[in-house]
Amino acid sequence: MAKAMELKVKESLTELKKKQRQSAAHLTTRIQMLILVKEEKQKTKRGLGDALGVSSNTIQTWRKEYKAGGLALLLADGRGGKKPAQITPAIHRQIEKRLNNPKEGFKSFKEAQQWINRTFGLSMEYQAAHKYLKRKFGAKLKAPRKSHIHKDAAAIAVFKKPAGEAIIYKK
Repeated sequence: MAKAMELKVKESLTELKKKQRQSAAHLTTRIQMLILVKEEKQKTKRGLGDALGVSSNTIQTWRKEYKAGGLALLLADGRGGKKPAQITPAIHRQIEKRLNNPKEGFKSFKEAQQWINRTFGLSMEYQAAHKYLKRKFGAKLKAPRKSHIHKDAAAIAVFKKPAGEAIIYKK
């Protein structure tokens, strides 16, 4: 049977608690693990996992990170962000101009995606274009209802006039 990993926490309890209050929500459980070890309430990875509501494998990973690089490595955020953005600020302004133009606007997200790819030579997927337009511009591209083929233009004109100017329409 392997020997349990002993973890020596270098920081004081007050320092850890202060850091815990200042840290982002997803990092507080990592600092809480160090606090439990420092207070000697839990020593095993299973005990720490049960106390914090995470798996013992996660605790093992966090302990290895702390042992290798201290608090800085434990709290380092290694999530994503390595891929450069396809849409530059200049492209962003052109998309915004096209979205705000009532005559040349997009009828669908698919049309917007195809226009972006064709105009700027990008290979942006539909989902990426859809999320970008919704996140950055709050776009809700909707197709209007079809108009009836026997619609009377005179009736529409009367309907759109203000109440004081409306003339009673008789057919």
